[in-house]
Amino acid sequence: MTAHELADEYVGFRKRVDIWANLWMGELEYLEEWDDPSPEGTGTTEAAYGDFQRRAGALAQAADASARELLDTVAATAEVARLTHGLTYDIQTPNPETGLLGYLVPFLPRYPLVTAEHGDRYLVKLEGFAAFADRLAERMAVSSARGVVPLRSHAERLVSLLDARIDDPSRFLAQPAPTDGWPGWQAALETAVRGPLVSGLRSYRDALAEHAVPHGRSDSEAGLLHLAGGADLYANLVRAYTTQDISADEVHRVGLEQVARLSDEYRAIAGPLVGSDDVGSILQRLRTDPDLHYRDAGTLIADALTALARAEAEAPRWFNRVPVVGCDAVATDSGALAFYSDPPEAGGRGTFFFNAGDPTVWSTFGLEAITYHESVPGHHFQIALAIEDPTLHHVQQRMYIAAFNEGWGLYAERLADEMGLYSSELARVGMLQADSMRACRLVVDTGMHALGWSRQEAIDYMVANAPMNHQEVAAEVDRYISDPGQALGYMIGRLEIDRVRANAEATLGDRFDIRGFHDAILGAGTITLATLKARVDAWVATN
Repeated sequence: MTAHELADEYVGFRKRVDIWANLWMGELEYLEEWDDPSPEGTGTTEAAYGDFQRRAGALAQAADASARELLDTVAATAEVARLTHGLTYDIQTPNPETGLLGYLVPFLPRYPLVTAEHGDRYLVKLEGFAAFADRLAERMAVSSARGVVPLRSHAERLVSLLDARIDDPSRFLAQPAPTDGWPGWQAALETAVRGPLVSGLRSYRDALAEHAVPHGRSDSEAGLLHLAGGADLYANLVRAYTTQDISADEVHRVGLEQVARLSDEYRAIAGPLVGSDDVGSILQRLRTDPDLHYRDAGTLIADALTALARAEAEAPRWFNRVPVVGCDAVATDSGALAFYSDPPEAGGRGTFFFNAGDPTVWSTFGLEAITYHESVPGHHFQIALAIEDPTLHHVQQRMYIAAFNEGWGLYAERLADEMGLYSSELARVGMLQADSMRACRLVVDTGMHALGWSRQEAIDYMVANAPMNHQEVAAEVDRYISDPGQALGYMIGRLEIDRVRANAEATLGDRFDIRGFHDAILGAGTITLATLKARVDAWVATN
């Protein structure tokens, strides 16, 4: 079997079972499908992922460089999927912000339906949600009996949010009719939404109230180490998400070092703006000054569009290739604060979503850094360039490795400073804010899951070391609780990109070309950090 044959098989398998990625990307091939979240179903899926990981590793031993890059990505993504597939249903799906509703609300009503067949299958999907939710409820009962439960506070908040969606499911009625036309679409959609979709939401809501609320973990037991086998699982997740042989203790130390380093930058950049050289005072002013936060969604949306346009205009000076497909900035009122959605396979543009439901959550200085991370030159360039490269396999075009994808996004925030994209010194403070959040992640993610920190201890640490308000910090910490290890990829990946760039600059001197460096990093799509280093080493050797 060749690398491409194995990768083809792997893609086919993932398209059948990864319903959350299908929702995210508007995948039409398996449009009507839901997963089997039962313990038996997830066990079978995890075993299959393990088999792909093993087979990719075996093939890679005798592969050439190009095939090895592909196989390393197959193995790395399969490992994360193997470790997290069942865990997702137990502790992430009940997350009130990034779990079940965090996927359904923004993505279920935006499928790129074209034909009447797409419309038929979309309605089948809605009708099948009730059975999927019943299986989720059954799983929750089984998991609860063996002590694998989400935080009680997460379950309580999700019950409240589900009650609101059950009472008013109108958000799901926004799915456009197939572009080829469908007379009576809205009536058919309403029947499916108010019937089986609402029924499924109610089934899951009742299961949460019966099992997760009374038996959920307390906020003092936020980490995986409080679950049976959780400590070992987290150690594996640290290695899988960073694609490096690194321990939780090492990651924790790196985080503490980065937080300390940022103090000097706050004094140099933010200090003169707020009239203080005391880091605590600087952070407090940035966090609480109402003049440094948005008051209305209209201004927030306009500023995001302006920042994106400025980045698109400057990018050709820093990249030999820019994506043909553009990127849209779209305001939403639910889900995570900001996220990027790939161009759908059926055609279309990349989308930078930002949650403008409560504009006061956004600092005026933080918006630009997030825009550059999610859109240009961040995720949109990294993903769209890969999708547009016909030499790359779907695995490299579409799949996700946190250390590479998020490492690039965080690198893009600092690159934006080199590109002169920040509109003011205050906007540059947003770059520091973003760095602080990612450095704090290394500390609090490992703190909770490996060292036994409580949810409140994690919140207190981030509030003390990043200019984020309590609401933002609490949402971030809740995300790390429900998706252990994933947040480590941002800073660990960025630091590796910084390291290989510094080595390349030192070796090449005046011959160093930033556009060629970016070609080397982005030229193989999604890759591991080991592959990233090998590609940059090869580029240096030929320049």
